[in-house]
Amino acid sequence: MTFRVKCNVCESKARIEHSDRISNSVSRHYCCCTNPLCGHTFVMNLEFSKTLSPSALLFTKEHREVIQTLNKQQLKEHLKGAYS
Repeated sequence: MTFRVKCNVCESKARIEHSDRISNSVSRHYCCCTNPLCGHTFVMNLEFSKTLSPSALLFTKEHREVIQTLNKQQLKEHLKGAYS
């Protein structure tokens, strides 16, 4: 899935011209509508909400090896509550 930005005035495709990282979980994007009849420029904020599947980089090598031996149900139980 591709992240697409739409103009909130005419709903045409918009282009991100510049971005600023505010924190590890928030970024600010300066956008411009590609519809020449509109020309709306605007700022959007993008915020991290929650983890759906943890990064394997967060685990030790030994932990990753154990996780690889688990089936989906066992893995779900193993990680239950860690990222909710």
